[in-house]
Amino acid sequence: MEIWSGHKPSIRHCRTFGSLAYVYVPIVNRNKLQPKAKIGILVGYAVNRRGYRVWLPKERKVVESIHVKIDETKNGVKTLFGKVKHYDYAIYQLDQNLNNDSDCRAQDENSSSPKKPSSLDISTWIRLEKPRKKSKRIDVYYYPPSKERLRSINDVKIYCERNKLEFDPNQFNFKPTTTNTHFEEKTECYNETSSDSVDEASFVNDIFEHEIYMTEIPKTFKETQISPNNEKWDEAMSEEIKLMQNRKVWDLVEPKSNMKVLG
Repeated sequence: MEIWSGHKPSIRHCRTFGSLAYVYVPIVNRNKLQPKAKIGILVGYAVNRRGYRVWLPKERKVVESIHVKIDETKNGVKTLFGKVKHYDYAIYQLDQNLNNDSDCRAQDENSSSPKKPSSLDISTWIRLEKPRKKSKRIDVYYYPPSKERLRSINDVKIYCERNKLEFDPNQFNFKPTTTNTHFEEKTECYNETSSDSVDEASFVNDIFEHEIYMTEIPKTFKETQISPNNEKWDEAMSEEIKLMQNRKVWDLVEPKSNMKVLG
């Protein structure tokens, strides 16, 4: 251009293709709540006028405008679409010795032979005995590391086959080893969970309920004193009494001769 015209051309309008671009939106084409510019990717220069060509991904079209602000420090594709994926390609070289069909058939049979199931580590499983609230029956559950609830030996077998684990029925005992001493008749309706798969909250709730049923709670003051946790019971009672005194729940008075003391 400089040789033909004798003037040095200006390159200040040149920008890096693929840069992040902001196309100004005139006031007449937007309201107060809409953005002042549309974000896009610089793809070239305007054909018949001064300006730039910008691709707007949200509108799926290319616009030409001179009112464009270009950020050459940011790649438009990476900014709008995230990291560009790169695919790895593997090159395999055929063995020249495999010329006959018998060798190929033997190799296919070896590759298609079923793999040996992995050994099952029962120490990573959790066994829970959960007493029912409306009967004296106790349900026994097994939880593998995936925290899936297994209710029977058949469920365990299906789980092992699905996860390619060795199944040994002698490792599992679905007979309860305790009795349900906390059974009480209730009129409220209790819905048993019938789902074979439980989430994290249900899994933790089962363990919490199991601990409650297996813990003996003292019913009288004398029982708290012979309990292994008598110090904790005394501390809890002291906090309750102190709280009642601060809130002035009752006044401590001497009982009269004709009064019956409760408790």
